[in-house]
Amino acid sequence: MARFWMLIAAVLALSAPAYAQQQRDPFNGQFGVIELAAPPAEAARLAKLMGDSLNGLAAQRPGQLDVYMISAGFWSDAVFERETTQAAEILGAHFGEAAQGRSIVLSAGGQGARNYPAATPDNFSAAIGQIGATIDPNEDLVVLFLTSHGSPDGSIALREHNRLGASMRPTHLRDMLNAAGIRNRVIIVSACFSGAFIAPLMDDNTIILTAAQHDRSSFGCQPQRDWTFFGDALFSHNLRNGESLLEAFDRAKVLIERWEREQRLTPASNPQRHVGARAADMLRRAERAAR
Repeated sequence: MARFWMLIAAVLALSAPAYAQQQRDPFNGQFGVIELAAPPAEAARLAKLMGDSLNGLAAQRPGQLDVYMISAGFWSDAVFERETTQAAEILGAHFGEAAQGRSIVLSAGGQGARNYPAATPDNFSAAIGQIGATIDPNEDLVVLFLTSHGSPDGSIALREHNRLGASMRPTHLRDMLNAAGIRNRVIIVSACFSGAFIAPLMDDNTIILTAAQHDRSSFGCQPQRDWTFFGDALFSHNLRNGESLLEAFDRAKVLIERWEREQRLTPASNPQRHVGARAADMLRRAERAAR
């Protein structure tokens, strides 16, 4: 880990003039990454996984509401990969045929051999770009699930231990979705301080569900767990059992409050939501068609 932080320090020193070397963001507000190359064979395998994921997306069906999904675990602790893959499976079952073959899973790893494309900024941007090029922006819905640690400044962390470090701000996500022409969207963020994603992304075409309000931590991200509190309550305890997504969120919030109270975890995370009217209508239609 010391080697990795020495690399970060070197990049910071080279990326700004002397008077600005105390600046903490070498990318000047843009979405970037400090990354060590993977070994050649592993790099080739990860590149193939990403190519297969992009090329394997099912085509959009004209005149039908399709659901395209990205599930991304951005931190290389096992809990985030487990949550990423389980959430993708439950969401896929929830939306049925509309989502069949229309999901991309990205992971920072954490469970041994890498079975999913790496959750790097380039891969995440490419997944958004490929989906944006595939959908009909007027009739299709895009669902994103993001899980990782979060920072008090509202960003979500991207981290592969000893190899990669980055952070994604809510404005980065907003700008990528807008650039890709993805208007109708459901964004689910499981991270501390994730309520910060609401204000920059909220509009009539967007639903945003977050694990915590903008100035609160969320709980349950220990590496040995199968889920964070938010993922467990939302997906495993409710959405898996046939609730609508918004009903599942409301029930999950009550369940999380109970868990936090029983374990004396304070301050309460207080999960947040924004529900745009057009996005809510599209979500209802997608859920109705899947029944």
